[in-house]
Amino acid sequence: MKYLIDTCTYVWLMTNDQKRLSAEARAALQSDNSTSYVSIISQIEMTAKHFKHKIPGIARPVIDYYKQLRIDSGIELLNLTQEDIEDTTQLPKIHSDPFDRLLIAQAMNRGMTILTPDKKFKKYPVRVIF
Repeated sequence: MKYLIDTCTYVWLMTNDQKRLSAEARAALQSDNSTSYVSIISQIEMTAKHFKHKIPGIARPVIDYYKQLRIDSGIELLNLTQEDIEDTTQLPKIHSDPFDRLLIAQAMNRGMTILTPDKKFKKYPVRVIF
């Protein structure tokens, strides 16, 4: 199974706020039969939020935490493709957040399950765990 970690979920992992994760989400992340990914889109979003001081518990540049968690946990980096960008224009206009729309397109294009508490994701043809 391939999992795409939503930005807020990745922030909770980064800041050791894992109590916010459901048991199912924690099990998915710890499964030996799966690969977890974090999108480059999440790195962009986290950098923007950190710049606006919207990520509590982060003192160093957010990129340091982002990279270290990927190294320590084995989470893979998922790059963005032109197809992902184009496919956001085909998605129903349910979610207005451009970062989330890109994550949805990435997950759909790769057959991934998204780990997110965002209920709007469930309105798209993509599997969601949380």
